[in-house]
Amino acid sequence: VCVDSGDVIEFFDSEIEKLQKEIVKRHGYELVDHNLVLYVRKKAD
Repeated sequence: VCVDSGDVIEFFDSEIEKLQKEIVKRHGYELVDHNLVLYVRKKAD
């Protein structure tokens, strides 16, 4: 989510999905649902 414009950029990354599942399993949990939100701003030139 861009904090300046409010634009939402959705993406899928299989490595992030895999890592989330591994972390949950390592801690003895079962993943029911998840939400990852990154708040961003364009870099100044």
